[in-house]
Amino acid sequence: MSKAKQQRADLLRQQVIDLNGPGTVLADFQSLLEFIGPEGLRSTSKYHLLPLERLRELDERMRKPLRPRLERPQQRSFPHLNGLYLLLRATQLGVPKGEGKKSGMLVLNPPMHDQWQTLNPTERYFNLLEAWLRLGRAEMLGERGGGWYSMMLGRAMEKWQVIGDRELDLCRDPNRYRYFIHNPLSACTLALFDLFGLVNLQRGEPGEGENWRLQTVARTAFGEALLETILARGVGELLSDEEDRPDFGAWQPHLQEFFPEWRNNLKFPEPEFRDGVYYFKVKLGSPWRRIAIAADCDLEELAGWIITAFEFDGDHLYEFSFPDRDGLTVSVAHPYVDDADMHTDGYSIGYLPLAEGQSMKFTYDYGANWCFDVKLEKVEPPNPRMTKPRIVESHGKAPDEYED
Repeated sequence: MSKAKQQRADLLRQQVIDLNGPGTVLADFQSLLEFIGPEGLRSTSKYHLLPLERLRELDERMRKPLRPRLERPQQRSFPHLNGLYLLLRATQLGVPKGEGKKSGMLVLNPPMHDQWQTLNPTERYFNLLEAWLRLGRAEMLGERGGGWYSMMLGRAMEKWQVIGDRELDLCRDPNRYRYFIHNPLSACTLALFDLFGLVNLQRGEPGEGENWRLQTVARTAFGEALLETILARGVGELLSDEEDRPDFGAWQPHLQEFFPEWRNNLKFPEPEFRDGVYYFKVKLGSPWRRIAIAADCDLEELAGWIITAFEFDGDHLYEFSFPDRDGLTVSVAHPYVDDADMHTDGYSIGYLPLAEGQSMKFTYDYGANWCFDVKLEKVEPPNPRMTKPRIVESHGKAPDEYED
């Protein structure tokens, strides 16, 4: 073993992980969970973000409050809160319920929260680290991103290289300053480095109209030892960890020798089949139809009834898309779409991750791009007399599928 590698190993073995460090991530994440509480939070955003009117209150509960001097700050105006929210969704400890101003909520997910309660500080720290670097995606924050750059791992690796092995005086380098805060995802990445204790980040008091005034940033010795150990395995292997093992603990075999307290991990529960009769309100602009369909029917049958309800021919491809529990979009396509991950004839209605009041999108005919809003209104108990789906209610004239 090289001298540098031995030094990294010794430093990792000496590191104590608790609410006091490294970083403030465990204390601040716990404050976020307590802030949401058993009743949940009202959330009117499409992405179920934290409520705007309570952001300052939550900020004050953090170990290092940001206190931005903005008239109407949004969640992205608090990079540390944005980072904690990413961890909340990537772990599925926080999930949406309902939708819109009337029913939209952000609530704790009981199966995952119960598991979280059993983990020790070391296990919590590394599960959150994997949530950020292995599972985190830009979409969870309502931000756009595609391919490699949608992964928070890619952004973190890029920022880590830019920070380098010397302290950066950001006050003297306006271009480097803007690089770290030029968009919400860049600022969020730097904030997560700070939360996990991987960098020392010095900041000043925000000026009028500012949310974050950075002064200096430098890697910590612990941050270098930990990330160099992880990144030494190579990008390809890191990505395969995410694909081959969707649960937590993929990095445990490589780090447990330094952190023997890391024994247990969060595990996502298997999708649960919810029996009953599902009532969907399907809108295409103003016209809408209400369709009742049993849980054991598949999305292929629902697609057929939507097409029939709007008097379309049904001779084109289509797909359903909807948010999963972690905020990522799931697509389920027509059986003839060869490169699709999932097909409509193999996905039962009862496995949809939608709560009552939430919607999914049905796109029919990729050329014409007919987009239907399909809202789950309610789920009633199973009805043995209901032998097939039916159109319960119909309002408005459907548009002509073809102009001529």
